[in-house]
Amino acid sequence: MRISLCIPCFNSENTLAACLGGVFHQSTRPDDILVIDDGSTDMTVQIAGRFPVRIIRHAGNMGLAAARNTAIKNTGSELIAFLDSDCLPDKDWLKNLAERIDSSNVAAAGGKVLESGASSVFDIWRSLHMGQHWGEAGKTNPPFLFGSNTLFRREALVSAGLFDEKYRSNFEDVDISGRLRKIGYDLIYEPQATAGHLKKDDLFSLLNNFWRWNHAFYIKEGFYRDAQSFALKIKDNIGLANRFLEEDLENKKYELIYLDLLLALHHSLRDLDYFSSIGRQEDFGRPEFPRASFWISLLDITFFYHFDRSKKDISSFSPKENILQQNLFALGLLLSVFLEARFSDKEFNKTLHRHLLFSVYKIQDDRLLGRLFNLSQLHRDWSGLIKKKQVHLNGEFLEILSVTFRSYVESLVSRFPGVIKLIENSARGTDRAIS
Repeated sequence: MRISLCIPCFNSENTLAACLGGVFHQSTRPDDILVIDDGSTDMTVQIAGRFPVRIIRHAGNMGLAAARNTAIKNTGSELIAFLDSDCLPDKDWLKNLAERIDSSNVAAAGGKVLESGASSVFDIWRSLHMGQHWGEAGKTNPPFLFGSNTLFRREALVSAGLFDEKYRSNFEDVDISGRLRKIGYDLIYEPQATAGHLKKDDLFSLLNNFWRWNHAFYIKEGFYRDAQSFALKIKDNIGLANRFLEEDLENKKYELIYLDLLLALHHSLRDLDYFSSIGRQEDFGRPEFPRASFWISLLDITFFYHFDRSKKDISSFSPKENILQQNLFALGLLLSVFLEARFSDKEFNKTLHRHLLFSVYKIQDDRLLGRLFNLSQLHRDWSGLIKKKQVHLNGEFLEILSVTFRSYVESLVSRFPGVIKLIENSARGTDRAIS
């Protein structure tokens, strides 16, 4: 049977050449190789042009599912393989997958991604908590096949209705796996079909990619349906962070536990961003904000908090686009006294909020954070941020997150004596990795 191989790409200039090099050294060579450029703005197309491949370009970024569907619509091969542009396939990768499509009832076979090149604390965290495989043993009908390296029977994809294009960056693999199973097909996990992961993460990409990984699931389960459901999502973030932290403590991966803790706050802020903008937000990347907007947001909070003390409904001169900024700063003011009291490292509070600002907005501004902490010292009680009703502050969110987070840290101290020092050391290591 003819095999086409598709590589969806979006700004893949750092890894595409290695990926294609691995494709052209396969022991079973694909009959057709398609590079689907999904609106890249870097050198992706020029790099692809150095290889004998078909390049199909989207005018703009349409998302991963749409790129996969473009490939399906532009090939008539019986089998179509998908390989992420940051994966380097082993020479027998395609051969091992093709051998498992041995029955008309098998719709797809998926392989195993290896994180052997992990070096930074961010890559190590990804390798342990974002693994793309189902272990060392082959399986029939695993929960789903990871989309990064798979081989599908084309007619099965067509029967299932192709990939759902509302899933722009994640979950399209979970969704198509479920729909193929629902119409009676089998899926095969083949761990001998391996591909190395070429991805290198920083703090921003790690936490935001992981948030996207699970975001579609939480939408599907109704966690953003209303305020009560959203409150459960915030508590679930704490639970997820705790699970990872306990695993890393048990495995003596102490360098990772600060990232586990930071995840709870980062994910909750990203969730608030989505919850506040449902119906207006198609993609979940943070837009570019002028640096002045952050100063205005901080000034807005402090001005009305101090000079409008008699009012219960407080107006704002910040635009609604700054909702997340204002809640981020409010959270910092609410947590500062607790963090300074609980952590002996006097820099920990500043480090955590510097990393929060970077992980959400990818900016670093020590002067801005210095002003935030000066405010926290000048006025130690900021609970009025919850009690009053400022138009852009979500009091319920701030109360649930700050109270739950403080309780969680206290429970860590009681359950794991010495954990505070381990978290502080881990935070310093993470800070060095960013630098």
